[in-house]
Amino acid sequence: MQHKFYILKVLTLIFAISVWWMSENLNITAMQAFAASSQNIGQITSINNGTVERKQPGDIKWQKVKVNTILNFGDLLRTKSNQGKKVAVTISCSSTLVPTWILSGDNPGVGVANKCPSLIFDPSSGKTIDF
Repeated sequence: MQHKFYILKVLTLIFAISVWWMSENLNITAMQAFAASSQNIGQITSINNGTVERKQPGDIKWQKVKVNTILNFGDLLRTKSNQGKKVAVTISCSSTLVPTWILSGDNPGVGVANKCPSLIFDPSSGKTIDF
């Protein structure tokens, strides 16, 4: 009978340690996800012949943005031309390896991360690495 009780204690201890280990790793993953989601991956440097609207993750409404707006991972942009002229929006990516890109014409929604990839987050230093 004591043998069964001993096995039950060992299994309970193993279960408790595995739950603790998983919760610690899930917290690190959550911190990394938060860092990536609030990460500056680009900036609007010019807007010509139209308007630009942004929808951030979790938002339901689009908000008009201006030149020098900082863009984060997960942001969507949409453009609207003025009076038949083709809108052109210039976006400078934070990564030095990605060239400036131009979003032109009427777009229903474009993910910023499609053109400006996210920087790599290093949890040991708490800094981002430009790849």
